[in-house]
Amino acid sequence: MTASKARDQDARAAYAYDLALAYAAAEAADSRNALAQDEVEEGEADLGAARALVDAGKEARLRALQAETSLNEAKAALHLANANRIAAFARLSALTGSQTPFASLAQSVLDLGAKTPAVGPVDPLASPYYLAAQAEREAANRRLKAEQRRAVPDVTASIGVRRLEYDNATALLGSLSLPLPIFDRNRGNIAASRAEADAAQARLAMAQNDARAEAQASAAQFHAAMARVTAALGAQATADETYRLARIAYEAGKSSIIELLAARHGLAITRGGVLDARLAAFEARARLARLTGSTISGDPIQ
Repeated sequence: MTASKARDQDARAAYAYDLALAYAAAEAADSRNALAQDEVEEGEADLGAARALVDAGKEARLRALQAETSLNEAKAALHLANANRIAAFARLSALTGSQTPFASLAQSVLDLGAKTPAVGPVDPLASPYYLAAQAEREAANRRLKAEQRRAVPDVTASIGVRRLEYDNATALLGSLSLPLPIFDRNRGNIAASRAEADAAQARLAMAQNDARAEAQASAAQFHAAMARVTAALGAQATADETYRLARIAYEAGKSSIIELLAARHGLAITRGGVLDARLAAFEARARLARLTGSTISGDPIQ
């Protein structure tokens, strides 16, 4: 593999990785915005329930003010989530070079990352950036050998024919040229090429160590993130049920607004935790794809 081809393949793999992360960030921002909208709607419902109890004389006005404060906080979080969503889609549009800004995604890339085949052993020495460093080292060694050959004198031989008029004869002439590089034996270029080759060798060793460490870390992070997703989904199911029961109890006058708001806050945290875990799993899966020179779906990068 030539150095230019290896660099091009590495650049394509890096772009595919950046693009995958940009899509995932846009989807995550979109999901966070939707979660913030849900929390505003739930806050409005809680405030309505609190005001109904206040009007019926079953709750102090302070409780309605607490619910209203919580709702205002949820609305502020929604504005921030919407701004982050706009920024994430703008970055995605810029990365893809799209003249029309993205407003939505056709499919879930986070689901796509989770549905890819199980991650098996990754050969770090087959990663595009290691192969690029290897090709650079080979090119540097070839340049060094070329400079070393230039220091060897070139022997030049020539043969000619000369007519001898006074003897009415023809003579065969030969010559041999051997330059003696006494003062210039290409030492400067050889030294520069040798330094370049040594640097390329050092970069190759570093790329090898980095690739091995990245393969081990990414695989561990991927499996840990998938375990987090499973645990977070279980926690969300529990939080959903807790909030449902808290609303029933509050509307029946059997619990305080503080308990209801706490249950809703806990639900928001668990929903965000599920999204964080899914995003972490996707990012780890994308790093593994980067190491193998493939897309997030497992297809080779052409």
